Amino acid sequence: MKTPTETDPLDAVLRGRELAWSALGSSPAELLDTCASREVSALLYQRLTGFEHVDDWPDEVRRALARTAHAAAAIEIVRGHEIAAVLDALASCDIHPILLKGAALAHLVYDSPALRPHADTDLLIRRCDVDGVRAAMRELGYSESLLSDGELIFCQFQMIKCDRFAVEHAFDFHWKISTQSLFADVLTYDELAAGAVPVPALGARARTAGGVQALLLACIHPVMHHRNDERFIWLYDIHLLASRLADRDLERFAALAIDKQMAAICARQLSATAARFGTSMPDRLMADLSEREGVEPSAAYLEPSRRWHHELASNLRGLPRLRDRVRLLGEVLFPGRRYMLTAYCLEPWASILLPALYLHRCARGLWRVLAGEK
Repeated sequence: MKTPTETDPLDAVLRGRELAWSALGSSPAELLDTCASREVSALLYQRLTGFEHVDDWPDEVRRALARTAHAAAAIEIVRGHEIAAVLDALASCDIHPILLKGAALAHLVYDSPALRPHADTDLLIRRCDVDGVRAAMRELGYSESLLSDGELIFCQFQMIKCDRFAVEHAFDFHWKISTQSLFADVLTYDELAAGAVPVPALGARARTAGGVQALLLACIHPVMHHRNDERFIWLYDIHLLASRLADRDLERFAALAIDKQMAAICARQLSATAARFGTSMPDRLMADLSEREGVEPSAAYLEPSRRWHHELASNLRGLPRLRDRVRLLGEVLFPGRRYMLTAYCLEPWASILLPALYLHRCARGLWRVLAGEK
């Protein structure tokens, strides 16, 4: 087993190591801000409640963490009921989504769902169910948020509403797991459905990816969507998922990662997780995964300092047909009429201005790329 790094005392506390307040070297305000930005306030509160000696921690820190944790628990109850209601409504239309990422992991691998924050609920659906989902969600009072349309650019849409408790519910429906073409079909709906497991806390209709596939998704998610951003909560997801798998399942995971040409990414993420949390992984498995670096096209996504134009270029290269590449460029440069008018806060009658709006949008986007802002 690798020894966790000790460079960050807050990480040590979150791993369960009891430390005196003075060891953190932080003011109360700084610590609370750090916890909020890392989305670990509820997790830190849980850790503190299990320690024997926390009297030297400032009262204002403990009270603030308690308020955040209790609010998170209350909101999670409301969101859990809503997820179950949505899944029931979709099932009545013979639509059976698969929960992905945060909402499902919160209920399956965390001690309490409130410890795993998630701003939205991600679900994978069949492409043929898109219209049915939109209609069913509108019946439930949801409206569609503004996203640039297009078959290739997003492969998803979002439905949102605010309930009577002023809690916002956002459901992201995907028909592919990624907007990046290289990752889009790594795991399909049918593959995930075949190995799906129930999530009883979210109702009889709730199901999510099985442990092996969930670990693969957790490893590739930061790379394919967030330019390899290393966030505590995402690595903690990986740690919890990997720690729950038996050796034979870890072998299945490695075989799947190699088969899907995601091995180098998985090796990097598991190494980062082991360094931070001491996650135990068989040495042979890590060697098998690591030796794929430089061989798989997906390893290019591990390169540092990737920006928007790198993502676009990789996305274009990942499309096998020229007509799909042309279509993607068209969707990037010329999103639909509704999106453009709404983005520029214009009424429908202003459609005559669309050519000028597209020119302005392209010029502004090019400037942001050249200035390093995008």
